[in-house]
Amino acid sequence: MIHKPQYSLVETEIREIIKQNGPISFAHFMELALYHPQCGYYINKAGFGPNGDFFTAPMTHPIFGSLIANQAMLMWLQLGKVSPINVIELGAGNGQLGIDFERHSERIDNQFCNALHYTANDLSPKPSDFLRDWIQGEISFTFENPSIIIANELLDAMPAHRVVMHNGELKEIFIGLNEAGDFQEYFLGLTTSEIKDRFDTFGIELAEGHKTEMNLGMTKWFKYIYDMIPSGYLLLIDYGYEAHEYYNEFRMQGTLRCYYAHTLNMNPYIHVGKQDISIHVDFSTLRNIAHHTGFKLVKEKSQSQFLKDLGFEQYRDSIVRDRDLSLQVKNTNLRLLDLLIDDRGMGAFKVFIFAKNAPEPSGIVAQKKDSDSPSILATTRHMP
Repeated sequence: MIHKPQYSLVETEIREIIKQNGPISFAHFMELALYHPQCGYYINKAGFGPNGDFFTAPMTHPIFGSLIANQAMLMWLQLGKVSPINVIELGAGNGQLGIDFERHSERIDNQFCNALHYTANDLSPKPSDFLRDWIQGEISFTFENPSIIIANELLDAMPAHRVVMHNGELKEIFIGLNEAGDFQEYFLGLTTSEIKDRFDTFGIELAEGHKTEMNLGMTKWFKYIYDMIPSGYLLLIDYGYEAHEYYNEFRMQGTLRCYYAHTLNMNPYIHVGKQDISIHVDFSTLRNIAHHTGFKLVKEKSQSQFLKDLGFEQYRDSIVRDRDLSLQVKNTNLRLLDLLIDDRGMGAFKVFIFAKNAPEPSGIVAQKKDSDSPSILATTRHMP
């Protein structure tokens, strides 16, 4: 008996598209695998949390969301305490950032909390335990009031083109099927001159055999964000490199990473629709596009320093000093907090704040010392 391979729904769809139309660009492959409207990886949210494939900062400890709320309040102060103040989270995933953000906003300032209108946006449906506004799919309208846009680890999940220097010529990587029916890479002509133009902008020349990625969707995305709000801020958090590091010869296979059951691999052609695919962000291009869109860069720091500037150490110390906590609870929370500022991991992520018709946010939100403000602790929704 011959056993036919069992493909996921989205892999079956991709294979049919290739059979009918020929090889597709890697960007198209990645878009289908992650964002197919019926069976893409991100549609079912299976990747989040301890039973998924990866953790993000909001799922690590609620103090992350608390400190983002602190930053948003400082922005709100600079915007003249406008009411309502829109906070729009793009790529909200399982909604954890919004839950922790809103919970903390109630602790820090009643006026800010009352003015706050938090909206989460994602391609997937609203989680059952998320009680605020949730927009599924692309936001098709503009906000009338000053607004704050939050995008945490969003750009790294955008579909990217892959290219290779082959026989001295820059080629684009397409995905087809070989005679055995397996996915195979083909090196074909560039789909757009924008790929070469971007390399030329930074004087990048790839070595022979060098494969790398390019996110061509950032230009449209920044324009989409800029037009969405009349004034306010864009808070971006992600991992990546400067262009000269991104395209360096010691990254001959590029920055593509796949995550399946909390295990890293470099093969996007396995577990299709069941594993995360991510591409590091080219920070040089990010700044360049944001500037030409009209945004002003007002702050850029590592995640570690960004969180510390917003009071991370004070919140951590409150757990250390809390006599009502067992040693086990303390140690668990301190371990999770340290992950947020670990310079070998999340702490090295880059934080950008861009402004549109708004000044640089400054100051610090003081932590309340009274008995009504207990230590902020991880819940069962956070990383174990």
